[in-house]
Amino acid sequence: MTIGIDLDDTLIETTKTGNKYLKKFITDNRVTDYHDLSKDEYLKFYKMYLYDIQKEAPLKKDALKVLKYLRSQNIKIVIITARGTLGFADSIPITLEYLKKHNIVYDKIIFKKNHKSASAVKEKIDLFIDDKEKVLDEIKRVGIKTLRFVDNFTKSNHDTVSSWLDIKNYIDNLFGEVKNE
Repeated sequence: MTIGIDLDDTLIETTKTGNKYLKKFITDNRVTDYHDLSKDEYLKFYKMYLYDIQKEAPLKKDALKVLKYLRSQNIKIVIITARGTLGFADSIPITLEYLKKHNIVYDKIIFKKNHKSASAVKEKIDLFIDDKEKVLDEIKRVGIKTLRFVDNFTKSNHDTVSSWLDIKNYIDNLFGEVKNE
């Protein structure tokens, strides 16, 4: 079995960390999530804080433990991320350093993928985990099973989980079904 995993807000707490920096960027509280900035403000914010956010954002709880467990079950892990796009090429070495520093286990990482479905097909992904509905919709259209990481009870067209332990249980159940076929 091969699983594909997104980084930001799936493996790493990127938005929570980014929104801490947003308070430095905009002091009037008119925006509470940096994703809601205008395009120009968003790019300015990114230029100022992106690399700090990527270096400082913590892993999601239990992510490392579950990744190590998955590898122990001979599950291949492929990270597919949009990092490195928008002219922010320095995200790539920062990300590789971050993954090494946090002992993240994976078999392959693919950068600069705003559209992830072609890479998922090429890598023969059986299950793709991401936090974005739009990304998962695209991946589901090519016949790959999807799982959406959400922090709350967000409605979704995909199966949802809200923790890495939920992901472990989901994959254990899925893997058990595959073994029993």
